[in-house]
Amino acid sequence: MKLTVLFISISLMLTALISSCEKADDPTNPIVLIGEVGEAGWISQQLGWDLFREVIKDHPGENVIISPLSVQIALTMALNGADAKTKAEMLALLHCPDCSAEKLNKDLAELQDWLQNKSGHPTFNINNSIFYDQNRVMLHDEYLEKLTGSYALQKEVLNFSDPSAKDKINNRVKQQTQGRIDKIVEEIKPLDLAFLINVLYFKSDWAKGFDERMTRDLDFRLSDGSSISVPFVMGDRDFLTARTDELEMVDLPFRDSTFSLSLIRHRNPDPSVNAWAQEIDSDKLSELYSLLKEDRALVHFPRFAMSFDVKLPDVLKRLGMVDAFSEVDANFEPMGRSLIGDGIFISQVNHAATLEVDEKGAEGAAVTSVGFSTTSLPPSFTFDSPFVLNLRHIPTNTVIFAGLVEDPSED
Repeated sequence: MKLTVLFISISLMLTALISSCEKADDPTNPIVLIGEVGEAGWISQQLGWDLFREVIKDHPGENVIISPLSVQIALTMALNGADAKTKAEMLALLHCPDCSAEKLNKDLAELQDWLQNKSGHPTFNINNSIFYDQNRVMLHDEYLEKLTGSYALQKEVLNFSDPSAKDKINNRVKQQTQGRIDKIVEEIKPLDLAFLINVLYFKSDWAKGFDERMTRDLDFRLSDGSSISVPFVMGDRDFLTARTDELEMVDLPFRDSTFSLSLIRHRNPDPSVNAWAQEIDSDKLSELYSLLKEDRALVHFPRFAMSFDVKLPDVLKRLGMVDAFSEVDANFEPMGRSLIGDGIFISQVNHAATLEVDEKGAEGAAVTSVGFSTTSLPPSFTFDSPFVLNLRHIPTNTVIFAGLVEDPSED
């Protein structure tokens, strides 16, 4: 039996996770009901931290940055073309086994509209595309119409036998990420049929910037116990902070306060950063967000630029999405029909993300194919050892980026 291949490419610059909880009167409470995003926010949180734990387990000692929202969008687009057990496993991965594809499409369409058009100052762009060779695959009109209606899908027919086809896809990704990511497709093989690509791009200034004159070199303790000297951004003013017995957080809002970057560290850091980072989940973050209060604090965090790419099939298989990658068991009949083989399966899910944080703000991109009289001193929050970050949309608590900073000196 001759099998053909469907690639899912995901291009991301930021990640987003949301929660559809009731709005609180407390202005520091970031979780509010917004729009008709339905299950999309809750799914993003569960999938996002599932992915985060698995990825950092596979990459000990490395800086990690992913965009859960990008992966969620790409996989949901693919799910529209799945059936039977293949579809059931993908719904289970999304923590919504009883959801219909139509419901997921509606929720994500609303969420994408909120993030791009109703969230004020930040530059936030989401682009969804499918590149395919019509001599290799016939995609059903119904499948393409669903994705066009819910995801503003851009369709482009290419000759995959032409060596320039790969460059056309990568050039589109480079353009949509403002040059932050220049490649997501490494090669196009003779049995490759299509590439589904989601691209996210985010850029915003802080609500209150940090004085570059206060930036100074300080020691950052690495997981192996050694130290390096890196530039630290510093601020002494009112910040949103929270502490539990185990963790502490600084939540840094961007200019219009609809997005923020949360920095989270263990209060008793030791070399086993991966152990406590593995335990981060939506419940722990919700507890920290519920404790946020605004008061004077001394905040120090390293200036950093992170780039990360990962192949996700093994991670997704461990999380229960198995049949989609099987040459024998995959069922993507609702998507279309191969013209050069007997079936369609997913052979790759590639993800790349970047995030840069400095005194002015943050810029990130992600791609998925198939990413904070005299008085006593105020409390100090110094992120001088490995820490977790969560870049989010405050009104919906959507996670745009989730990451682990092991070494801020690496680019």
